[in-house]
Amino acid sequence: MQTQGLNKGALLRHETYRIEKILGQGGFGITYLATDLSLDRLVAIKEFFPKDYCERDHDTSHLSIGTSGSSDFVSRLKAKFLKEARNIAKFDHPGIIKIHAAFEENNTAYYVMDYIEGESLSDKIKREGPLSEEAALNYITKVGEALTYIHQQKMNHLDVKPANIMIRQVDNSPILIDFGLSKQYDSEGNQTSTTPVGISHGFAPLEQYNDGGVKEFSPQTDIYSLAATLYYLVSGVTPPHATQLIEEEISFPTGFPANLISAISIAMSSARKHRYSDVSYFLAALKPTDEATDIAAPPVVSVPPSTSEPIKPIEQTPTVSKTEERAKPNLIKWLMLIGTIPVVIVMFAIYSWRKETSKAVSNPVPTKEITQDTVTETNKKAAPPTRKLMNYQSAFGECVYAGKVDPNGYPHGHGIAIWNEEYMDTQTATKRKRDAQKYDGQWVHGVMEGEATYTLQCGDTFVGTFQNNEYQKGRYTIKSSGEYFEGTFKNGQPNQGYWYDKNGNRL
Repeated sequence: MQTQGLNKGALLRHETYRIEKILGQGGFGITYLATDLSLDRLVAIKEFFPKDYCERDHDTSHLSIGTSGSSDFVSRLKAKFLKEARNIAKFDHPGIIKIHAAFEENNTAYYVMDYIEGESLSDKIKREGPLSEEAALNYITKVGEALTYIHQQKMNHLDVKPANIMIRQVDNSPILIDFGLSKQYDSEGNQTSTTPVGISHGFAPLEQYNDGGVKEFSPQTDIYSLAATLYYLVSGVTPPHATQLIEEEISFPTGFPANLISAISIAMSSARKHRYSDVSYFLAALKPTDEATDIAAPPVVSVPPSTSEPIKPIEQTPTVSKTEERAKPNLIKWLMLIGTIPVVIVMFAIYSWRKETSKAVSNPVPTKEITQDTVTETNKKAAPPTRKLMNYQSAFGECVYAGKVDPNGYPHGHGIAIWNEEYMDTQTATKRKRDAQKYDGQWVHGVMEGEATYTLQCGDTFVGTFQNNEYQKGRYTIKSSGEYFEGTFKNGQPNQGYWYDKNGNRL
């Protein structure tokens, strides 16, 4: 059977590139190993080849469209292919394939990229079996950083899977390849092309099965695929199709690392709104328990700049000037002088009260009997007591709480809650606890509500107001990058506001 690809030895672009062999073929393209004759090095070349719509003349290498009705559709796909090449060529990230040239020839289009000597993660798993948790997380973290980069460029990859992650043999680094299904979006998050979306079963989320499901920019789509890839790396099993997960949550094979289950389950939720909305949150949730909290922060999404006026920075505590410091002694003297006046008044009141008491003793008046019920009612009207330390089952799980409580024993007023986690001390072979995350702020009858500072163990912080155990208004800062979102939140996600870099410049 004759192959649909170019013949070995075929020359392209004025005899600059020589085809050596086919590396792979999909529904819309063929990837070749080639030699760059001008630089004497190996490269990879991708050819636009929609196999269901065209045929090749092997004598001339030219492509011809099957029917006239398909011409416009194929033309739009080719334009997207070239646009994809131009977009990726602008990328500068060690975890993303580099593109060096793009051109049209043989009635189709090509682009030239680095040849990654190594194997895909898919081939690696088929050859070696499932990876260790540590090895899998190392690859996923680096691929996640590459995805973060392309998301910052308002692009979705839309085909993240083990077969599209090459492991470079020389340094064991994962490289994200094959942007054939990727979509570019404008500053408002709307797609800039309307070409079809492909599906890799087991790795594509539900929205990719729906017409128009990814017409708006959403990092959650790639996050689903990244989590599905992690599932495969650790288990060696392809996850169920997204259509099978509509009615039930994903199940995990026996022996699957328990500390990864929660993060993967959230990231692979059928509904986008239930997934992590930024890759950094998914990666943080995957960190070992001595590096990150078990309770993830409410997902944060980037809000288009047009949604609101800029949010002013949170006001800092005012400083005291030297002039004000010098004025303090005189102020204290005046306060002491004025303070003697109420003392005289109080002494006179005590003298009058003693006289009235003497009269009452000699002429007693019937009084209401004091009972235990009376004492209880009086205590209810008193200010909430302070309890130094107690265990409390909060909305985030069991914590250690210190602060004010209401008469029923629920946190009320200012208090500090610390969620602990157990770990094994290998030196003493005993279980110990360490601080995980901390809430320092206001409570209302057991609910986190009011001004607060919330700190995650991974170092991310939220400073602002809580309402009904969720962020309401304030600033969420990512420790690893220094970037922060400032504004209002709704259902745990930003509603109005902006992202800023670590220097305070709006992103």
